Amino acid sequence: MARHKCTAEITLPGGPEIAESLEPDNLQTPPWLKITCTHQEGSVACTVEVEGCHSPRRILSLRNTIDDLLRSYRAATETLEATRK
Repeated sequence: MARHKCTAEITLPGGPEIAESLEPDNLQTPPWLKITCTHQEGSVACTVEVEGCHSPRRILSLRNTIDDLLRSYRAATETLEATRK
């Protein structure tokens, strides 16, 4: 059986401090899930990769991980804005 892999990428405005706050500890994720966030020229680029996308549960994990990243991004940007006031 062929290995199925799903990848989702999001790019949002932000600096290196936002990218660092979104970079998870991959030791706490399942071995089939990989998350990376980097700072690139005024933007934060996050990639989520899931092995075994033939499983609906894994696809749901991909979606939920993106949702979590977006919530964390919002919290990080709001916190930075509040500290700059």
